[in-house]
Amino acid sequence: MLNTDRVAIPAPIEVRLKRSAQFVDNIMDFAREDLIGFKRPLAATFAFTAPLVMAFVYQMGGLTHLLQVAASYFIVAGGGLYLVGRQAWPELVDQFEHKSLQKRRAIADLKCGFSELSFLNLARAPRYFEHENGVLVFADAGDFRTLFFSIEKDARDERWNAYVNGELDRRVWRWLRLPVSRDIVKFSTEASKLTGVRGDPQRIRSVDAWEAINVALGEPLDGALIHRPFDEVVESVERMT
Repeated sequence: MLNTDRVAIPAPIEVRLKRSAQFVDNIMDFAREDLIGFKRPLAATFAFTAPLVMAFVYQMGGLTHLLQVAASYFIVAGGGLYLVGRQAWPELVDQFEHKSLQKRRAIADLKCGFSELSFLNLARAPRYFEHENGVLVFADAGDFRTLFFSIEKDARDERWNAYVNGELDRRVWRWLRLPVSRDIVKFSTEASKLTGVRGDPQRIRSVDAWEAINVALGEPLDGALIHRPFDEVVESVERMT
């Protein structure tokens, strides 16, 4: 049976959200920070070598020679930074849009001021369906509902580590979820392992099968409750794999 309560946002999660909420609003400011922060190899090379080159030239040829070399050096380096910047711009735009979305969600989560702590005591073994990028997990949440997790192959996700290590087969699951972004920020399992867990999970082998499953389930988000009985959901997914 699944139970969910409102709890305060843990301090480490709140710190992370506040950091995301402080992200810049202007893409030019973001690009400037990216450049000044020497995140681009060419920018870093130029910043660290320019003083050395200028000092060496001044010692060898004096001020006049320094000005001539400096002009050429800055023209070549500036052209290189411009060309690299044009190639890097689409990536910067994608990063800015992603972090801007994270900022809006973080602000909304902070304004809510709470998180959702869920506790699920499993009476039956969950079912797993692996695909190229991770695994779909279905668990009986009681009251003719099915819990759905879409877990990606990401070592930063505690659920993926639990799946790989067989810890998802334990009877009790606990997780913390943010109210607006719906991100699952903490997950743990405990108690004894369930019986009847299948050794080899079924595999979703094609994109078409994945899309058919997603549509048939109503395109649920990660951590959503599907308001259909567990056996019915699993049987539907099995038919489409």
